[in-house]
Amino acid sequence: MFEFTLSKLNLLIFVTAIAAIMLFFLNTVNANLKTRQSFELTYKIGKELKSGIDGKSYCSIKYITIPRTIKTNQGSSNMFNINYKFNIAQYDYKNPNPNSSFNKKLVIAITDQKSKKIYAAHDIDFEGDFIFYESEYDVDTGGYSFTKNEEYGIYDPLKIKSIDTSLLFIKKVNEGKSNYYIIPCEKRNSIYSCKDFVCNNSEGIFDDISCKDVELCSSDLGESSI
Repeated sequence: MFEFTLSKLNLLIFVTAIAAIMLFFLNTVNANLKTRQSFELTYKIGKELKSGIDGKSYCSIKYITIPRTIKTNQGSSNMFNINYKFNIAQYDYKNPNPNSSFNKKLVIAITDQKSKKIYAAHDIDFEGDFIFYESEYDVDTGGYSFTKNEEYGIYDPLKIKSIDTSLLFIKKVNEGKSNYYIIPCEKRNSIYSCKDFVCNNSEGIFDDISCKDVELCSSDLGESSI
């Protein structure tokens, strides 16, 4: 009887050890997938923004769609998908290359929902200034208000009535100075949610360039999906 009990105990220990190893393996794989998929998203969005920054046009717009969650597997299960926040910030830096005109870095980062853990980050060089806008849904009016930040923008695709799943990038060059704007602007009922804010010129964004010059009000341009 004792030997039988001991064999069962050894079997239980063996099964528990195998389960612990499998759990550790799955957690490690999932963490690696989170890092890889998060970096791929920051890189793709950085590439989209860089193409807009380096474009020859003096006035242009681009819509960049970002996912509500980051998928870490190819199956249909959403169990391991990442709920995240999307962060963009600009920083001054001293370029070690004397032949380069770039004097700032744009840092794109993916963090967890509590903004405590960074999953991935990517940076690009640029010259000029970024202005970021964040959105809030107004329950009373059913519309959106926008607040300006000249240092960074934090976008949450999963917040209530979020329009952070699509970002409008605007480039304006005036008297040799480049200005860039990032505005949440999801398309709803065939209308972009930020059009009234931008086209009514409430913040003076287009004091020097008519909104129609970038076709934001007169027509919709194509989207760039990530």
